[in-house]
Amino acid sequence: MIRVKYKKYKFIGRAAAIFLCVAFFFNGVTAFFPQTKANATEAGRKKVRVGYYISKNMQEDSEGHKNKSGLGYEYLQKISYYSNWEYEYVYGGWEELFAKFMNGQVDVMAGISKTPEREKKILFPSFIMGSENYYVYAYEDNPIVTLGSEGLKNCKIGANKNTLMEACLREWNEKKKRGVQIQTYSGNDALYQDLNNGTIDAIVDTDNAVEAEDRLIPIVRLGASEYYLAVTKQRPDILEELNTAQDKIMSTDPNFTKKLTEKYFSNTAIGAKLQKDEEEWLKKNKQIRVGYLVDYMPFSDRSKDGKEVMGIVKDVMEEILKELGQMNNVSLRYVGYHKTEELIRALKTDAIDVAFPIDDDVGMADKNGIFLSESLITTSMDLVFKGKYSEDTTKVIAVKKGNEIQEEYTKVHYPKAKIRYYQNFEQALDAVRYGEANSIVINNLRTDGFLSHARYKGLKSINLVDTSSRCMAVKAGNNKLLSIVNRGITNLPTNFAMVATYPYIGSLGKMQLEDFVEENWLAIFVSITIAIVFISALAAFLVNSRRKRKMLDSIAHHDSMTGLFNRRAFDEQMDQEGNHVSNQNLLLLEMDLNGLKRANDTLGHAAGDEMIQGAATCMKEILGPYGKVYRTGGDEFVAILRGKNLDWSKVIRELSDTFCSWSGYYSKNLSVAIGSCSSDEKPTATMNEMMAEADRRLYQDKENYYRRTGLERRKY
Repeated sequence: MIRVKYKKYKFIGRAAAIFLCVAFFFNGVTAFFPQTKANATEAGRKKVRVGYYISKNMQEDSEGHKNKSGLGYEYLQKISYYSNWEYEYVYGGWEELFAKFMNGQVDVMAGISKTPEREKKILFPSFIMGSENYYVYAYEDNPIVTLGSEGLKNCKIGANKNTLMEACLREWNEKKKRGVQIQTYSGNDALYQDLNNGTIDAIVDTDNAVEAEDRLIPIVRLGASEYYLAVTKQRPDILEELNTAQDKIMSTDPNFTKKLTEKYFSNTAIGAKLQKDEEEWLKKNKQIRVGYLVDYMPFSDRSKDGKEVMGIVKDVMEEILKELGQMNNVSLRYVGYHKTEELIRALKTDAIDVAFPIDDDVGMADKNGIFLSESLITTSMDLVFKGKYSEDTTKVIAVKKGNEIQEEYTKVHYPKAKIRYYQNFEQALDAVRYGEANSIVINNLRTDGFLSHARYKGLKSINLVDTSSRCMAVKAGNNKLLSIVNRGITNLPTNFAMVATYPYIGSLGKMQLEDFVEENWLAIFVSITIAIVFISALAAFLVNSRRKRKMLDSIAHHDSMTGLFNRRAFDEQMDQEGNHVSNQNLLLLEMDLNGLKRANDTLGHAAGDEMIQGAATCMKEILGPYGKVYRTGGDEFVAILRGKNLDWSKVIRELSDTFCSWSGYYSKNLSVAIGSCSSDEKPTATMNEMMAEADRRLYQDKENYYRRTGLERRKY
């Protein structure tokens, strides 16, 4: 086809007139002008038509009503910066837009997978946009989830029509002979609608489109592919420009696509429901034996009498069982070891089932015949030394005997250093203090605790560049237990392990007698002759310790963003009185923000944080005088209020009015769903029963909000 760039000339010569006549002759008047419009330039920018279908996290929002977002949208924008393209968005469903793309009515489409057949009909650039896996998903409460692939026999499974996902499903069904009934759809709206109403049992979707909040569990992987920003065959003129733009992006920012993937697809669905083989393992093993390192706080340690385990190892293991719903089915037994070598040997000889903490080093794991779990916690390392830093600072480095993690990190980063071994960290630090060693490498979580001791006040620390990660380990071959552990780890609350370290970090800085004497030598000297001075000093010591414990307790029970009580404080309160009949004059409130996702996607996470903090401020102002307010999740709040002769309905109205009148810098309004239950309504109900009723009313209020506003709940 002949293409003509239309320009307005002051004078058209004979040659131009002949050229136009030829163009009209071969292309026809009706074919000529539309193509000219598609290729017209405005202010030097080439018009390019984009097939814009709605896909979660890939391309969201449409037709100019809202801000667009998603990996595909940002990728298109970045391409336009280097190609100088101006986009004309063509909206529709996948099947409709793909047909337009194939016949040239759309110039480019994002998220197109490459196949030999498509390569004959579509132009693919040199660089991929990303990659994706195709899974069969079912809701977490569907019985087929625990059966895995076998549970899909004779099921009805939905997939989008004319996609690689459909092709993979048909190939898998034929190969595995599962007898699946395949239902095809022209878009996700109809697909998910049939899944919700039970018309189909499962769906096929990409791993980057399903999030944890969707409650969908991946059952079987069907395949994977790379996807591209593809060009229609009718526009070869823009393929070279696309390749040039991609080349410039990758040469200036090689991790561009990786960063986009992490931004939009980091919260993919994770299944907390155990599969059949995992359930069978736990039925045979009613007790899990957990090995840990002694003297390695905040990760792990044991009490002085040796009877109790301390550190985050206990918190993490109990939370894993809680997340997997196994607290009442499985018990935990802890066994302490002084050396990493002993810990790993116990794992290999079946003396224990799980080991923690283990360095996240695959090479080390392979050498020792163990399997590593997902990383639990990642921290930086500090170099602790005395005096001024110089070349001599790393000549002789102290290491705790048996701590393979510290020893390996030291050897890798300071291969020329001479290493001196000590029985514990205190002896190693004393060696630096008295000049036997020049320095010591300590995990950053432990540095402040140790250096808060008065006897180490002459020591300094610098933060090292490379981080260090800790994970759990099982014996090589015990893949079922590893799968259980990983399933629990990936379902832990965000930053659970890091937050769990806070109370234990304080124990490292607990004041000891030597610290007290060094800090209060004058008072000690005077107390030899004046007993009251000694008593006063001792009292000061006790007050100081009590204040420190109170501060640590406050940190452990309060939410850092809002200042409200946190989930841990709420769980402890419910443990105390959850199954007791509530007393009179009690009101329970559950609150959940409406539209937080929309604010994050359209205005940025700063706006979302502002809404959470604004809601918390309103709650403290109105509800604070009557009781405690807890932040139990990202945008979820609970209030437990008490008061005599109070009109609770008036308090709730006042709270709602305060929410409505709130206005922030980024977001100008705030909507909060509220569910309540009072002891006046249910005088014989327990706290747990009242919470259940408040929760039901909360979701009813939320449904009313989405019905009233006309917004789709899945997107907002």
